[in-house]
Amino acid sequence: MRLHSPELLWKWSRDLHRRGFSRLARAVKTLNWLVHKCLLPAEATAGEGVILEHYAMGIVMHPQVRIGHRCRIYHHVTLAGETWIGSPHFITLEDDVTIGAHSVVVARPNTPLTIGRKSVLGAGSVLTKNIPPYEIWAGNPARKIGDVPQTL
Repeated sequence: MRLHSPELLWKWSRDLHRRGFSRLARAVKTLNWLVHKCLLPAEATAGEGVILEHYAMGIVMHPQVRIGHRCRIYHHVTLAGETWIGSPHFITLEDDVTIGAHSVVVARPNTPLTIGRKSVLGAGSVLTKNIPPYEIWAGNPARKIGDVPQTL
């Protein structure tokens, strides 16, 4: 991982927040914005191997986001939750999810939204409801267009 990568700065910000250094976490988040033009909140959680493509350019996410392992998020993606920070409602990306460029994911007010394991959301999509595991969705509004092959 590059020393100046948005993923690394975001990890530092999350680690600082978790340890109680919220001001320093906010400063690292701001540095990430200045360098990469992405808003990645320290309150969000992310698993190992998350890839923010194209230096995370234009990615915006709500603090109530949980990202699983090995997810791939392309540039100019918005993950927007209509809830307060600390609520029990999250946008959850399970393991191995891919979200295409310029997609918008918006959870309904005070409602969780989950994108299932190994699912794909196509570029330019607008999603407002759950995607089950192993499905491919695209469009505005997003709808199922196929299945991801399940390998054992």
